[in-house]
Amino acid sequence: MTQAHDCYAPLSLRANLQATRRMDVAAFLTPKSEVVWVSASGTVEQALERMKPNGFAAVPIIDDDGCYVGTLSTNDLMWFLLGSGNAWQERTRVTSVMAVPRRPTGLPVHVDTGVATLVARATEQSFIAVVDDRDVFIGIVRRRPLLEYCARLAALPAADVKAFASKAIGK
Repeated sequence: MTQAHDCYAPLSLRANLQATRRMDVAAFLTPKSEVVWVSASGTVEQALERMKPNGFAAVPIIDDDGCYVGTLSTNDLMWFLLGSGNAWQERTRVTSVMAVPRRPTGLPVHVDTGVATLVARATEQSFIAVVDDRDVFIGIVRRRPLLEYCARLAALPAADVKAFASKAIGK
């Protein structure tokens, strides 16, 4: 992945993200091929194996038809495991991801959604799932690029954009 396409690269390095007032999801999309996601038919153990190397706090859950069905967070997994007692390791091997009680998450957006909706959603979640017209998952929009875009629109000096984004998401 080149830095020009890296979601965490500053806006100045992303050639396709010019600060204009008319943008949509496509400008911020991280495609499914670059997203760590878990299968709805997988087990808790498989989900943990996918999440652990990357340290993600939440990942999309995708069903066998490629549709987004929700988000699995480390908090969801923690509470599930704490409720499992001494048999937690065995439960991770046999329990479906979909059996884990999850905190309600925002609905996915369609690829033609505008920036205002994305920003509103980003206040509640670290990423927004994106689906096509058939409701098939096509990727995510991460919070950081949205914040950087908003900071750029607000005409903050370039050095302040990254600081603004980092402070806003708690990093």
